[in-house]
Amino acid sequence: MRPFPRLLLALLTASALGMNSPAFADTAAPAPASFAQDFEIFWQYVDENYAYFDARKTDWKAVHEKYGQQVKAVTSKRDFVAMMEAVVAELYDSHAHLATSLANSPRLVPTGTDLWAEWRGQDAVITDVRANSAAERAGVRVGMKVLEVHGQPVAQAVTQFGPPSLTSADPVARDWALRVALAGPRNQAVKIKVASAQGQIQEISFTPGVERPATPLSSRSIGDIAYIRINNSLGDSALIAAFDEALDKLENSKALILDLRDTPSGGNTYVARGMMGRLISQDQAYQKHELVSEMRESGVKRSWVEYVSPRGKFIYRQPVVVLAGHWTGSMGEGITIALDGMKRAKIVGTRMAGLLGALGEVRLPHAGFIVRIPNEKLFHLNGTPRENFVPAYAIDVSTQQPGKDIALDTALDLLRRPAKASYK
Repeated sequence: MRPFPRLLLALLTASALGMNSPAFADTAAPAPASFAQDFEIFWQYVDENYAYFDARKTDWKAVHEKYGQQVKAVTSKRDFVAMMEAVVAELYDSHAHLATSLANSPRLVPTGTDLWAEWRGQDAVITDVRANSAAERAGVRVGMKVLEVHGQPVAQAVTQFGPPSLTSADPVARDWALRVALAGPRNQAVKIKVASAQGQIQEISFTPGVERPATPLSSRSIGDIAYIRINNSLGDSALIAAFDEALDKLENSKALILDLRDTPSGGNTYVARGMMGRLISQDQAYQKHELVSEMRESGVKRSWVEYVSPRGKFIYRQPVVVLAGHWTGSMGEGITIALDGMKRAKIVGTRMAGLLGALGEVRLPHAGFIVRIPNEKLFHLNGTPRENFVPAYAIDVSTQQPGKDIALDTALDLLRRPAKASYK
């Protein structure tokens, strides 16, 4: 049969999931009719529960018609997974994902990609490169124009990932497809042809990945300022004890920099609340939720605010700055907007991963795997959707020099200003 496109498996979520989807094994495939039943279960779940149809131009009924016909030809689990990747990709939502994958499924965005890119007119431009990554070492730099991906002109390469069932063109979908194309298949190196700002053309190949310590966090003192970097471990309960230990050792610091720029794989709320509880002295609201399905079903809006409580050996009361960027995802984004909303930290960096909402899940009983989609909208306390949050102290990564960290330098400067004493 004709192969289905291998489209996005999105970022793992704020639900204590690990970085990678479980490996797929094509064993004991159910009868073909069972695949059709699983598709119907999923389509109905999304139709009733997906929280962001208002932010998408997906024609969900057209999706039902298209894949409802295609699934009739599916005879193996492998082809069903491939088809379901394509179905989920119709939402062009980097937080929606299958909890399984194929060897050639696209890498997770942003967890498995070293590059952030956007269309600027007809040019596909690299707008951020992950620090300490293979792409950075290979020479990819902010401002480069992508000419080819895996030997194809970039526009042609991106087209195969673009969701086809849209009511009209959407620049958000186009940017999404560009980033998926640049993530590349899990079982291949990324090969791109780029042009520098000076017009120099070069071909670059790399296998995405970032160097980080095996510990949940890294900490040190920078003069009288404490620095704690979370090593993509917001889903690891051991982070709470590690954070406590690091903060206890840095108790006498004059300020804290909390670096969340390497938290793309999400996490869970109790780890996040455990960390934030060390920084506040009383119960505080930190995030607003909205359950869209209830409004859709009953016409009555349901929203609520979640709270965090103080905890630990002592409360750290000194000024805090959070560093955030494109590899701050899901729960990392939640901590960032929470500390900003509670007026407990100043935020330095770029826009974050922009992952949508909190996830619900549905199990496909015959195929035997879970699919997760955003079923709750999440908001900053001021009402700003989490995915739209912009740091008050925005940085321009295009001005960063090799070997420098403009965000960290900005944070240090901010904390060393004479007025910092008023920021408690």
